[in-house]
Amino acid sequence: MKKILISLAIIFPLFIATSCSDYLDVNSNVDTPERVHPNLLLAPILSGFVSNYYDMRTAGSMSQYFNGTSVGGSTYGASMYYAPTSDYAEVWKMVYYEWGQNLEDMINEGKTMNLPIYAGIGLALKSYGWYELTSLHGEAPCKEFLDPGRTVFDYDSQEYILGQSRMWAKQAIEILSAPDATTYPTSLSSGATPTDLMYKGDRTKWLKFAWGALAKNYMTMSMKNPAYLDSAINAVNKSMTSFNDDATVMVNGGAASAQCNFFGVLRGNLVTTLNQSDYMVDVMTGKVKYYDPNTGNTVTTGKVTKLMDKQYVTDTLTLDPRSICFFGTTDSLPTDLTKINRKTYTFKGTLPASASQVTLYGTTSTPTAATSGTGRWLFRDNAPYIAMTYAELQFIKAEAQYRQDLKADALATFKGAVAASMQTTAAYIVQGTPVKGAGNKQTSVIGDKISTAVFNTLSTAYLNSTYVNNLALSDFELSHIMMQKYVALYPWGLDTWNDLRRYQYDLKVGANGLPSEAAGSWSALYTFHKADTDPKRIYKGFYLRTANVDNRRGTFASTNLGSPSYRILPRYNSEYIWNRTALAGLTPISGLDPNYNTSMIWFCIPQ
Repeated sequence: MKKILISLAIIFPLFIATSCSDYLDVNSNVDTPERVHPNLLLAPILSGFVSNYYDMRTAGSMSQYFNGTSVGGSTYGASMYYAPTSDYAEVWKMVYYEWGQNLEDMINEGKTMNLPIYAGIGLALKSYGWYELTSLHGEAPCKEFLDPGRTVFDYDSQEYILGQSRMWAKQAIEILSAPDATTYPTSLSSGATPTDLMYKGDRTKWLKFAWGALAKNYMTMSMKNPAYLDSAINAVNKSMTSFNDDATVMVNGGAASAQCNFFGVLRGNLVTTLNQSDYMVDVMTGKVKYYDPNTGNTVTTGKVTKLMDKQYVTDTLTLDPRSICFFGTTDSLPTDLTKINRKTYTFKGTLPASASQVTLYGTTSTPTAATSGTGRWLFRDNAPYIAMTYAELQFIKAEAQYRQDLKADALATFKGAVAASMQTTAAYIVQGTPVKGAGNKQTSVIGDKISTAVFNTLSTAYLNSTYVNNLALSDFELSHIMMQKYVALYPWGLDTWNDLRRYQYDLKVGANGLPSEAAGSWSALYTFHKADTDPKRIYKGFYLRTANVDNRRGTFASTNLGSPSYRILPRYNSEYIWNRTALAGLTPISGLDPNYNTSMIWFCIPQ
């Protein structure tokens, strides 16, 4: 995979050309600067969000957003294991190396130089980054990670790290809430590429981001203590107020790979080996299958496969237009886009560890500039990186309300959340143009196979269906919230894997609420899920690669001993080479044991 390399040298000439010379006076020796103005640090730090997308290859595969035959698809996604030497832990690298001391310097210099917005932004990002790191990896070095006198760094508990993350978010909120009459460099917020690549120096939006980071943390903690549900609702209420507050990081695109989105055509990371999963397509097209509870087999009459009696996102008669943006299809672009209906496009999903039938760009071979231009929707070279959305936070609030038995309130929040997901989806549509070959026949499409106007019309119709605005309170279930959240976070949301693990992958569990071999959750051969008719099952029709149902019945890595993965292994170069002693001391499964990835992280374990 191609990587982005970020250097302060890239932006330093820009800073000199556009900013006051006074900013250079912070160093007593201009040949060997001791301090860097925080404005210079911000853009490279925000560019680190590409790491989320790197790790989506892993988390997205285990969440069954993606399936295929790539490392992310067939190894962690299907077998739920990779060798430590594969070094897929990119958020780990972001937090410790790319952000690390740079983020600390930005926070400290912001305070020292009376530039509080940088300190507030830095603390909000620090809260967010450590939340992500511990969500993916569990225990990690936190207290000592910047101690220059150490060569071995002790691991801290996830409980401690989540607590620190909440503390940093609250510190950010305090700073960003205070009056600030400081005059900041114009490069912070203006120009083609401002140094604040997310909110262009808008402190109000950064304040909302900090509250959003806190809300995500509280929801994760809620499985440990339901009292955090109130805290999550309160934090959401103080966070984003519309999809215009969505946290996205600018990506320029261009001729150089390093300037392009990780999911774009030029980077070549989503080609014919990692594509839309069969489950994701089934959810979005109302085709979640019925599996015979006795055999695990699908039931077919003639050529028609029986579907679950109750679908939760849509049915085969109701078009969810997000599917046109989410999925690649080889169907032709209609001449009249206003004629698009549920029969216009046929979406094909990829089975775990299987070859794909179509790429996410709508081709059957590796996309190129000639066939696909710069890509489409969020799979475009200049598409932004999404870090958090208003829709995501509203789903958090809806879940919290539902679990507090405030179902009418939850339903109202749920409807707003789905509407916001539609707005976020529409924001990245670029109407496509056909590519034609011999005989003037369409061979591919550059861009999206829908226009924003048509999408919005179809969106209104979908929102008025029985799946959203006309969903009766008596029919409303937690599954509606969580499965719509699953959809809304595609293809960027690392927290989807958090949610799946919080609900134990919908595996059968023992009296303690935990899955295990003794509880009948798995054997050496198969995993066993709750029945789709079980009211406690959240993700209807979701089955791990090793489930004893049709189109699954694969195997995890033998070292998993039948268990799915509950964490990503830490960074190889830092931990397995330099910090093995600390890894070895982890319990109940040592970090050096081959099944460490199956060690259940703390927030999954009921109190």
